[in-house]
Amino acid sequence: MTATSGILIFVRKLPAMTQSEKKQEIDPVLLKMVYNNVGSSPGLQAAWGLSVWIASGSRYLLFDTGGDASILRENLHNARLDPALLSTVLLSHDHWDHRNGLDWLLGTTAFVPEVIVPDEVREAYATTFPAARIRGATDAMEIAPGIWTTGSLPTTYKGNPLYEQALVIVRNDRLYLITGCSHPGIGPIVEKVNQLFPGKSIALVAGGFHLGPVSREETGNLTEAFHREGVEKIAPSHCTGEEAIALFRQEWGDSFIEFYLGDELLLP
Repeated sequence: MTATSGILIFVRKLPAMTQSEKKQEIDPVLLKMVYNNVGSSPGLQAAWGLSVWIASGSRYLLFDTGGDASILRENLHNARLDPALLSTVLLSHDHWDHRNGLDWLLGTTAFVPEVIVPDEVREAYATTFPAARIRGATDAMEIAPGIWTTGSLPTTYKGNPLYEQALVIVRNDRLYLITGCSHPGIGPIVEKVNQLFPGKSIALVAGGFHLGPVSREETGNLTEAFHREGVEKIAPSHCTGEEAIALFRQEWGDSFIEFYLGDELLLP
């Protein structure tokens, strides 16, 4: 891993490519954390929630929309990111801290972006936003070249049904997993991704792990599970919990990545 102008770049040493392999090269994908309660960045306001800007070639996507539309608006403006460019918005799950910027976004974009939600809440979103292009995700599907949703993963939250999806970016034989809150469990989500993409390796798991106060033993068990699943690096934030983040930082050392408010990752 190298750092350039605040951009983290994962680098692998590969043998020289043949001419046919060079033709298969793909543009890098840029991820920028534009909304998070962890971290600080000049011009950006920290607040509870999560939102990640994704630039892939000429496509621009947003994963979650944070908990406050005015903060999302100002953060995008100060990061010099134009929401009018967005073609797709993916909501991980139907909680306020991930969906509250959506109404503002739909009134801002130059054309109506496709909004992808877990299929179980599609009808409710279609009713709330009748002019929007709401699409429900049931199974894993590719939503842009090399960018996938895991599909809807069922769980419960405070005794009520909840459905969540995560984002997977496929770069040749490597996978980059971005989670909203991981209510179904970050371990099961990682296992699901490995099942969906056999023969590929998980280079990074980033986002909310929804752990809260945990012991060193609990984070150690999760670290072991990650290693069994072949996870190379982690970047926990949002609802992971300060204590858990600190423990993961100690356990993972150089394989712990900071992907907090204002941080960028460039995926080769």
